Amino acid sequence: MSQSYLTWKALHVLGAILMLGNVIVTGAWTAILWRNRSEASQRQIAHGILWTDLLFTLVGGTLMVISGIQMIRVADLPWRDTAWLMRGIEALGFTALFWLLVLLPDQWRMERCSPTDVTRFGRLFRRWSVLGWLVTPMLLWGLWTMVTKPV
Repeated sequence: MSQSYLTWKALHVLGAILMLGNVIVTGAWTAILWRNRSEASQRQIAHGILWTDLLFTLVGGTLMVISGIQMIRVADLPWRDTAWLMRGIEALGFTALFWLLVLLPDQWRMERCSPTDVTRFGRLFRRWSVLGWLVTPMLLWGLWTMVTKPV
């Protein structure tokens, strides 16, 4: 393997760590904060969710996409004919689209929710949390597929 490919691969792994780590850790720490919530922590929860997602999920996902494209290019992989690669791309694509269309808008709504509207915030938080945890296995499956490369 060329040095260029290995550099892109290292960046790809770093992107996956940033994105997947943030998805799982944010889900866990927000659940803990929500259990011990108060009006003051509602704002902190929403702010933390939004900004860690923008920083780590968006940056990690972007790094994964750019480095993945570069690895395909450098290795001259026939990506459309490589089943494991297509499944990994589809899993990442679906979860990214789901994040952009469903989860991110809920994060913005939580961020803008009035600190006194605990009912609305709770409804938004539960929806974001449940849907986020439901889509996380697909993201993990995409990772599994990329690493194990099943036929």
